Amino acid sequence: MICQPKPKKLSFAQAAAGPLALITAFEALYGRGRLQAGNTVLVHGGAGGVGHIAIQMARIGGARICTTVSDEDKAMFVQELGAEEFIFYRQRDFVEAVNLWTNGKGIEIALDTVGPSIFKRTIDCMAYGGNLITLLNPGMDIDWIEARNRNLNIGFELMLTPMLRDLPTARNHQCDILKRCEGWIDTAKLSIHVSHTFPLEEAAKAHNLIEQGHVQGKVVLEIENWELPVMV
Repeated sequence: MICQPKPKKLSFAQAAAGPLALITAFEALYGRGRLQAGNTVLVHGGAGGVGHIAIQMARIGGARICTTVSDEDKAMFVQELGAEEFIFYRQRDFVEAVNLWTNGKGIEIALDTVGPSIFKRTIDCMAYGGNLITLLNPGMDIDWIEARNRNLNIGFELMLTPMLRDLPTARNHQCDILKRCEGWIDTAKLSIHVSHTFPLEEAAKAHNLIEQGHVQGKVVLEIENWELPVMV
């Protein structure tokens, strides 16, 4: 377990929603992705819980950011967060759009928050020597020959690993990540967007909302007669 004081500028709902997304996005971009100023970054699902944090962190790091969204409201949301380019993935082929945006060079860092089909297709818009990071199982049907020909660095991010594998040094590093994020939050460089809150007994409704894709940021369950909410 890792513990850090709640940043003063965050509500309890925001603080409950924060740690998993903050650590995941930071480790994916700065750890696995080795993000540097000027990098081009593709965030799949940029309006989501991890995605909206990743866009802000990439912006803080001086990157140029492209992201995928499903509708106009989410497009406006990600632009406000710092995305330079957004792709309506239901209407455009994101591979073609990314290659066009990068003038054929491909994206240098890509973060897959969606799953196997997206991971597989993202290979085709990666730059030579690029970093492709996934939060999920990439699946079996992967063109590893193409990934190898592009000399891609494939990374996996599971923020629970330091706890599951009892890695004290890695847990301490995650505490340091939260401290850094607190500084960004206090200086208004980073925000945690809570789209909806539900009482605990309406957990099924919260999950349905997420599954339907009607969420920007995080959803939080609040426990009645207790001050601290829990995240879903």
